Amino acid sequence: MTKEKSFLHLNENNIPLLTSHSSKTKALWSIGGGKEGTGKSLVSSCLGIELANLNHEVFLINTDETEPNLLTFLGLKESKLHLDDLISRKNKKTEELTPSGPLSHLTLIQGKGSLLFQPDLNYYKKLTLLRHLKEFENKVIIFDLGSGTINNEIDFFIIANPGILVINPDPVSIESAYYFLKSCIIRIFKLYIDYYQIHSFIKSITTQIYDSSKSVYSFLNEIISRDRTYAQIFFTALKQFRPGLIVNKIRDEKDALLGESIVNMVQKYLVTDLHFLGTIPYDEKMFSLPHQQESLLDRYHQSPLAPSVKNIAQKLIQLASESPP
Repeated sequence: MTKEKSFLHLNENNIPLLTSHSSKTKALWSIGGGKEGTGKSLVSSCLGIELANLNHEVFLINTDETEPNLLTFLGLKESKLHLDDLISRKNKKTEELTPSGPLSHLTLIQGKGSLLFQPDLNYYKKLTLLRHLKEFENKVIIFDLGSGTINNEIDFFIIANPGILVINPDPVSIESAYYFLKSCIIRIFKLYIDYYQIHSFIKSITTQIYDSSKSVYSFLNEIISRDRTYAQIFFTALKQFRPGLIVNKIRDEKDALLGESIVNMVQKYLVTDLHFLGTIPYDEKMFSLPHQQESLLDRYHQSPLAPSVKNIAQKLIQLASESPP
């Protein structure tokens, strides 16, 4: 039976989830945003510290090769473990991969040069490699992604459950986040176009979604006008994609209201539901730590951002507990 004939019985329940890593690890989060300076590494570090303090075992994975701030934030000169140690380990106990550090439940892992981040690595090969993490089902795994919209950052954002978008009130940050999300959606659509082999149908309207002035909403409306069965594929794909949103560096009440506005904007133009996780206040002392070569551990609990991070961490753990097996 060809894939075209299978469209006769196509419905939401039998459209595959192509972004699932199929591992037992429910809490696999990727922190991204599309722009440098939003505070992704600080948020990743704070979440790791907070979860470790709550006695969750955390693997914090640094993938940003240009700004490896996680080392500085955690007061470390280097990471003794590499991501490939987790992927290729054989007959090793988990304890052997968890050395003592500044926090007993937090392990920093270097991702630079990993098999997972080869620039030409096939998407489905990444999924296969991620399944090697299934033995760490009791861990919280956090990927601190680099900036930009290259395929690796996008792939690990859409594979995560969830990908977490970190922005700040700067208009450039908001715009970059919007186009980062749109790039993620285009990537998801391409996976389904390839899977169902519908390139010829999509070809005539593909340029529309790549046009920065066109919304995902208008793209989907065009598909609906041509074939509602194909539209069902894309709507189901988007329903399965629900990133988290954190608004970082807020300074006043106006900034605090930004989250809901962005949720509404993304739903309207990108037809995607964001899960608003919360806001984090601006703390100049915390954001200047990399330049001062000071450890985050020395300042975190006295910082005004700590209660906000704790609240976000608890929301994420709750979401993980509600995830289907």
